[in-house]
Amino acid sequence: MKQVEDNKTTGKFTWNYRIVNLKSENGGDDWYCLTEVCYDMNDKPTGYSTPCLGSDSMEGMRNVWDMMGEAMVLPPMQEEDFK
Repeated sequence: MKQVEDNKTTGKFTWNYRIVNLKSENGGDDWYCLTEVCYDMNDKPTGYSTPCLGSDSMEGMRNVWDMMGEAMVLPPMQEEDFK
C-alpha cells in the first residue's frame, strides 16, 4: 500500500517501502536494500532514500513494520528503474 504525501514544491506523490538492488554500492555485485521509494502521480518511480528505519512513536513503528512486510512480497526493483 502506498502512502500519499503532498509536497509544496513538487505536488502530490506516493511512496512505499521496496527492496532495491543497489549494485553501484557494491562494486557491481547485488546489494539488496530496504528503502523508501517515491513515485510521481503516474506511478513512475522517481527516487529512493538511503536505507533507514525510524518513527516518532511505537504505533508509527508498527506501521513501518507492516509496510516493510508488504515490501518483501513485491519483486525487487533495480537502479535502472529510476532512470
